[in-house]
Amino acid sequence: MTRRFAAWLGMAVVLLAGCSEPEYVLPDRGTAAVQVEERRLASLLPGKLLSGPGTCNVRLLGGDGSSSFAWALCEGTPEPGVTSGVSLPVRVDGDQVSRPLDGSEYAASVKRMFPADLAEAVLDSPGRMHP
Repeated sequence: MTRRFAAWLGMAVVLLAGCSEPEYVLPDRGTAAVQVEERRLASLLPGKLLSGPGTCNVRLLGGDGSSSFAWALCEGTPEPGVTSGVSLPVRVDGDQVSRPLDGSEYAASVKRMFPADLAEAVLDSPGRMHP
Protein backbone atom coordinates (compact mmCIF):
# COMPACT_ATOMS: atom_id res chain seq x y z
CA MET A 1 0.00 0.00 0.00
CA THR A 2 2.81 2.43 0.82
CA ARG A 3 4.48 1.76 -2.56
CA ARG A 4 1.24 2.54 -4.38
CA PHE A 5 0.86 5.80 -2.50
CA ALA A 6 4.48 6.74 -3.19
CA ALA A 7 4.08 5.91 -6.89
CA TRP A 8 0.86 7.91 -7.10
CA LEU A 9 2.42 10.85 -5.30
CA GLY A 10 5.45 10.73 -7.59
CA MET A 11 3.27 10.76 -10.70
CA ALA A 12 1.24 13.68 -9.36
CA VAL A 13 4.39 15.70 -8.70
CA VAL A 14 5.77 14.98 -12.19
CA LEU A 15 2.47 15.94 -13.83
CA LEU A 16 2.16 19.17 -11.88
CA ALA A 17 5.78 20.12 -12.53
CA GLY A 18 5.33 19.46 -16.24
CA CYS A 19 2.22 21.64 -16.40
CA SER A 20 3.75 24.75 -14.89
CA GLU A 21 5.48 27.18 -17.20
CA PRO A 22 8.32 29.49 -16.25
CA GLU A 23 7.34 32.99 -15.18
CA TYR A 24 7.42 35.62 -17.96
CA VAL A 25 10.70 37.54 -17.76
CA LEU A 26 10.22 41.31 -17.80
CA PRO A 27 12.83 43.53 -19.45
CA ASP A 28 15.58 44.80 -17.13
CA ARG A 29 14.70 48.39 -16.22
CA GLY A 30 18.36 49.04 -15.44
CA THR A 31 19.38 48.90 -19.11
CA ALA A 32 19.68 52.07 -21.13
CA ALA A 33 17.50 50.80 -23.99
CA VAL A 34 14.60 49.98 -21.65
CA GLN A 35 14.90 53.35 -19.90
CA VAL A 36 14.87 55.20 -23.25
CA GLU A 37 11.78 53.32 -24.44
CA GLU A 38 9.93 53.84 -21.16
CA ARG A 39 10.62 57.59 -21.36
CA ARG A 40 9.42 57.67 -24.99
CA LEU A 41 6.22 55.88 -24.08
CA ALA A 42 5.67 58.04 -20.99
CA SER A 43 5.77 61.16 -23.18
CA LEU A 44 3.58 59.67 -25.95
CA LEU A 45 0.82 58.00 -23.92
CA PRO A 46 -0.85 60.91 -22.08
CA GLY A 47 -2.00 62.42 -25.38
CA LYS A 48 -3.28 59.04 -26.57
CA LEU A 49 -4.94 57.72 -23.39
CA LEU A 50 -6.19 60.82 -21.55
CA SER A 51 -8.72 63.45 -22.56
CA GLY A 52 -6.44 66.30 -21.58
CA PRO A 53 -3.02 66.98 -20.10
CA GLY A 54 -1.49 64.44 -17.77
CA THR A 55 1.38 62.15 -16.96
CA CYS A 56 2.04 58.42 -17.33
CA ASN A 57 4.27 56.01 -15.49
CA VAL A 58 5.22 53.16 -17.79
CA ARG A 59 6.58 49.64 -17.34
CA LEU A 60 7.96 48.16 -20.54
CA LEU A 61 6.77 44.55 -20.77
CA GLY A 62 8.55 43.60 -23.97
CA GLY A 63 8.98 44.31 -27.63
CA ASP A 64 8.71 42.62 -30.99
CA GLY A 65 10.26 44.38 -33.98
CA SER A 66 8.76 47.86 -34.10
CA SER A 67 6.11 47.07 -31.46
CA SER A 68 6.45 47.86 -27.76
CA PHE A 69 4.26 46.31 -25.08
CA ALA A 70 3.82 48.17 -21.81
CA TRP A 71 1.66 48.77 -18.78
CA ALA A 72 0.64 52.42 -18.43
CA LEU A 73 -0.56 54.12 -15.26
CA CYS A 74 -1.76 57.58 -16.29
CA GLU A 75 -3.39 60.49 -14.47
CA GLY A 76 -4.79 63.64 -15.96
CA THR A 77 -6.75 66.76 -15.15
CA PRO A 78 -9.16 67.33 -18.06
CA GLU A 79 -10.77 70.23 -16.17
CA PRO A 80 -9.70 72.20 -13.12
CA GLY A 81 -10.59 70.21 -10.02
CA VAL A 82 -11.29 67.03 -12.00
CA THR A 83 -8.84 64.12 -12.00
CA SER A 84 -9.06 61.10 -14.26
CA GLY A 85 -6.82 58.11 -14.75
CA VAL A 86 -6.25 54.79 -16.43
CA SER A 87 -4.17 51.74 -15.64
CA LEU A 88 -3.92 49.28 -18.50
CA PRO A 89 -1.69 47.28 -20.82
CA VAL A 90 -0.96 48.87 -24.19
CA ARG A 91 0.64 47.98 -27.49
CA VAL A 92 2.50 50.78 -29.23
CA ASP A 93 3.44 50.60 -32.91
CA GLY A 94 5.35 53.78 -33.72
CA ASP A 95 2.93 56.41 -32.44
CA GLN A 96 -0.20 54.21 -32.75
CA VAL A 97 -1.52 53.00 -29.39
CA SER A 98 -3.80 49.98 -28.99
CA ARG A 99 -5.61 49.33 -25.75
CA PRO A 100 -7.69 46.33 -24.69
CA LEU A 101 -11.46 46.35 -24.82
CA ASP A 102 -13.50 46.49 -21.62
CA GLY A 103 -15.59 43.91 -19.86
CA SER A 104 -16.07 40.47 -21.34
CA GLU A 105 -13.91 41.36 -24.36
CA TYR A 106 -10.85 42.26 -22.25
CA ALA A 107 -9.10 38.87 -22.24
CA ALA A 108 -9.67 38.18 -25.94
CA SER A 109 -8.37 41.63 -26.92
CA VAL A 110 -5.24 41.22 -24.74
CA LYS A 111 -4.58 37.91 -26.51
CA ARG A 112 -4.86 39.67 -29.89
CA MET A 113 -2.59 42.55 -28.86
CA PHE A 114 0.31 40.66 -27.30
CA PRO A 115 2.45 37.59 -27.99
CA ALA A 116 0.93 34.50 -26.34
CA ASP A 117 3.39 34.26 -23.41
CA LEU A 118 3.04 37.94 -22.55
CA ALA A 119 -0.76 37.87 -22.90
CA GLU A 120 -0.94 35.00 -20.42
CA ALA A 121 1.32 36.86 -17.97
CA VAL A 122 -0.79 40.03 -18.25
CA LEU A 123 -4.00 38.07 -17.66
CA ASP A 124 -2.63 35.81 -14.91
CA SER A 125 -0.67 38.34 -12.83
CA PRO A 126 -1.45 41.92 -13.86
CA GLY A 127 -0.16 43.34 -10.56
CA ARG A 128 3.34 42.20 -11.44
CA MET A 129 3.19 44.27 -14.64
CA HIS A 130 2.43 47.66 -13.09
CA PRO A 131 5.07 50.41 -13.11
